[in-house]
Amino acid sequence: MLGLVLAEGVARLIAPDAAADLLFDAPGNVPGGMYVADPELSQSPNPGFSGTLRSLGYAVPIRFNSLALRGPEPTPRDLTRPRWLMLGDSFTLAAQVPEDETFTGRLTAAGIEAWNAGVDGYSTWHARIRYRRVVDTLQPDGAVLVYFLGNDPQDDSRFKNGIRMAIGVPPWAPLPAIGGNPLVGFLARNSFLYGHVHVAMRRQAVSAGSARETGQWALELDAFTRGGAGRLSNQLQRASAAALIALRQDMQQRGDRLVVAVAPPAFEIIPARLDATFALVGLDPAEADVDQPARQVHALLAQLGIQSCDLVEPLRRAAEAGRTVYYTYDGHWTADGHAVVAEAIQACLTGS
Repeated sequence: MLGLVLAEGVARLIAPDAAADLLFDAPGNVPGGMYVADPELSQSPNPGFSGTLRSLGYAVPIRFNSLALRGPEPTPRDLTRPRWLMLGDSFTLAAQVPEDETFTGRLTAAGIEAWNAGVDGYSTWHARIRYRRVVDTLQPDGAVLVYFLGNDPQDDSRFKNGIRMAIGVPPWAPLPAIGGNPLVGFLARNSFLYGHVHVAMRRQAVSAGSARETGQWALELDAFTRGGAGRLSNQLQRASAAALIALRQDMQQRGDRLVVAVAPPAFEIIPARLDATFALVGLDPAEADVDQPARQVHALLAQLGIQSCDLVEPLRRAAEAGRTVYYTYDGHWTADGHAVVAEAIQACLTGS
């Protein structure tokens, strides 16, 4: 027992694999009952759910209101403040930080009433359905869609082709707990020693070609290479553009404003993570063009006449200044990262 305690202490001092955020699978730590099956969306938040999401580096209370939005029950409109709906995937849900530390909570504290409709694994098509379900009750002035460059082009394509969720997430069923084993789940949420071992085993499985996500990761990461420019362009024009147009049309019918915040993966902001992430799936880091997806998405938004909000440069400046904006075992934003994102989105909404 003493040996295990000492090993755990040493494990907390050792820098993890630079691709740990991809290999650890922190989103698999969701508590039971947080999601329910949904015929349109494959899965959706469980209205009225309350629990705690625990993983390495955080333990966060999570609650969903009667509209399946993260946070309190909707209130009557305060016409003295703008009201905005935040749409997107896990970067919008932000289950890694408490409500008031998310960019949604920070916007509300800054005077822009914001409501969190983010859900793990959702695409732009999912976001459109979420908007249509809650807009009559919320009556927002507009919506901010957080478009994650790491996988939203692929997720939009999958949805358009009839695949409602990403590979590894079973359709028509709640998300599974890691391992399905209570002891493994406990270790995955609390032990850095387990984190190192789990990440090493996953890397070995990927190298051996036996990890089911390897092909999906390779396709997603290929978009950040010079050779992947054409395929990415095709995905954006065929799937993401169609989803954005559909969402914009729904919002225009109500007179709502659409803003798309372009969000980068950790390896685009933190160069040390790039080599390990690319090498993981057999891509040559020398072929990387990490800002290519951002350029193409901004160009698409300009082509469609949709306001874009850049999160790449604000996060990059913060990281270069020494701020920790992404978790280590989880590729999502820390509380400090959310502070940067909130400031950038507020500037986009107010024109300041």
